[in-house]
Amino acid sequence: MSETARMLALLNETFPDLTRMAPEDARRAADARIRPAAADKAVNAEDVTVDAGTHRLEVRVYRPHVTAPDAPVTVYAHGGGFLHGSIIGHDGFCRRWAQSTGGTVVSVEYRVSTQAPPPAARDDLVTAVRWAQQAALADNGVILAGDSSGGNLAAGAAIVLRDLGETPVVGQALLYPFLDPTMSTESHRTRATGYFVTDALLSYYWQVYVGAGREPADAAADADVTPLAIADLTGLPPAVVVTAGLDPLCDEGIQYASRLRAAGVPVVERHYPGQFHGFLTIPDYGPASSASEVLWADLRHLSHTLTKESR
Repeated sequence: MSETARMLALLNETFPDLTRMAPEDARRAADARIRPAAADKAVNAEDVTVDAGTHRLEVRVYRPHVTAPDAPVTVYAHGGGFLHGSIIGHDGFCRRWAQSTGGTVVSVEYRVSTQAPPPAARDDLVTAVRWAQQAALADNGVILAGDSSGGNLAAGAAIVLRDLGETPVVGQALLYPFLDPTMSTESHRTRATGYFVTDALLSYYWQVYVGAGREPADAAADADVTPLAIADLTGLPPAVVVTAGLDPLCDEGIQYASRLRAAGVPVVERHYPGQFHGFLTIPDYGPASSASEVLWADLRHLSHTLTKESR
C-alpha cells in the first residue's frame, strides 16, 4: 500500500462525521484533533491582538531568523470549512512557510461561521493586511494565502483590496480553494466519497456558512460568499493555485485559475493528480513535503520577479 493510500485510509477511518453534529459540537470535535507543532528554533513566533474596531482579532506573526530581503509578508488564512481550524492547527505549516521563503508570515484567527456570517472572515483578512502595513511588515508587499476555505477568503480579500485601490497585495497563493456553493463540477460527482473530505461534509460546511433558511446554491452569485461571483478579475495580483486530483474541489480550483488567466492575471497552476484535499499541511507526509518545496520555490520566484520589476 502506498503512503497516500495509507494516509487516506487513516483519515477516512478516524475523521469524525461532523455532519451529524450541531455546528459548535462539530467545531469542537474537529479542533480536538489538533496536536500543537514542535517549536521551530529557526522561526520566532509572536501572538498579537489587533484592534478590528468591532472586535479583537488575534494573529500570530512568524519571523524567520534568516530572512530574504525581497520577501513579501504572507497573510495566511487557515482552512476548516469556514467552521473550524485555527492558528494552532496551522502553526507548523506557517513556521515551515516562513523558514522556507525567508519572509514573515501573519496567520489570522478570523471569525468562523458560528461566530459571524460572511463576509466577516474575509474582512478579518483585509484588517490583517492593513495591520501588517501599519506595523511596517509589508514594505515588500503582501501575499494573501490560504488553504480550502482559507483560499476562498484570501482570493476574496485580494479582490476587496483591489477595489479599494492602492492595494499592497502582490501575490496570491490559493491551495485547493473552496469556492463553489453549487457544488456542480464533475469532481464533486466523481470524488464525492472515499477521499477523506466528502461532498456531504462540504455541503454541511456551506449550509452553516450561508446560514439557516438560505440554500447554498442561491449564494453562488453573492460576492460576500465566493469570489466566483465576481465578474471582473482583471488587475488582480499573480496567483499560485494548487489543486489535488482526488479532491471534490479540484475542478473549481482549476476553473478559478482559468478565469484569472483569462483576465490577464499571471497564474502558476500546480496540480497533484494522486493527492487529496488538505494534503499539503499534513506534517511528515512525503507528498506534502515535496509539493511544499515546489510551493516555496514558486513564492521565492515571485519575490525575485517583483524585485526585478521594481528596479
